[in-house]
Amino acid sequence: MGKKKLKAGLFSMTCCEGCVFALFELNQMFPKILDFVEIVESRVLRETNPEQELDIAFVEGAIVSRGEIEKLEKIRERTKFLVALGACATIAGIPGQRNALPEKIQAQLQSKAIKKPLDSVHKLSDFVKVDFELQGCSISHSEFLRVLLQFYHKFIPRLEDIPVCKECKENQNQCLLLKGIPCLGPVTYAGCDALCPTQNAQCIGCRGFTKDANFESLRDLFREMNVSEQEIKNLFTYFNADPFKKEAKNNA
Repeated sequence: MGKKKLKAGLFSMTCCEGCVFALFELNQMFPKILDFVEIVESRVLRETNPEQELDIAFVEGAIVSRGEIEKLEKIRERTKFLVALGACATIAGIPGQRNALPEKIQAQLQSKAIKKPLDSVHKLSDFVKVDFELQGCSISHSEFLRVLLQFYHKFIPRLEDIPVCKECKENQNQCLLLKGIPCLGPVTYAGCDALCPTQNAQCIGCRGFTKDANFESLRDLFREMNVSEQEIKNLFTYFNADPFKKEAKNNA
């Protein structure tokens, strides 16, 4: 007798739902996933079964309202494992750009909102336990398959604290920094096979910053490359919270 299928749910908070749609790009692999996973809840797939206990919940999107906090907490209560799916769920992503705006502009946005939002945009782990973070915008197909199989075989995956630069070296890419192109590869988690730098495009940090990231050193290098202060800020905060703002608060 084969193993019992995993009962899974696909849930979305504030996002473009690109990470869930990316799963359908697996083409021939997607039907094979259904051999060991039963998707019992998904708005995109129009699966609207009664709420039930889940083996694994994949949740994409950032948290911008109290209603989403409550929705997330209820999902956490009825699932064994919760996986944050994509940049919005793991680091607040594109919705989180609001956090880097001047306070005056943020206040204006608050006043014009149809429903009162939270004071700032949050990642999932700010409110509930997250068992694994599948990073990127959008997620990596191969990484998703690997993580899904690990959960199926009762192995909890771990995130390696390795920067994109490692994958650039493995792909024998010429370093973009040496070409004068500002790139966040030295401070961003690997796992994407250096997708952007391999295409001669700068890494913009969609997989989040590594724990030991040396932001000051990289910022100084960008300044030596004559990158403007505004461009530096935009690059660091395109997907992530402003690391220099955090440091300033810690030193206050």
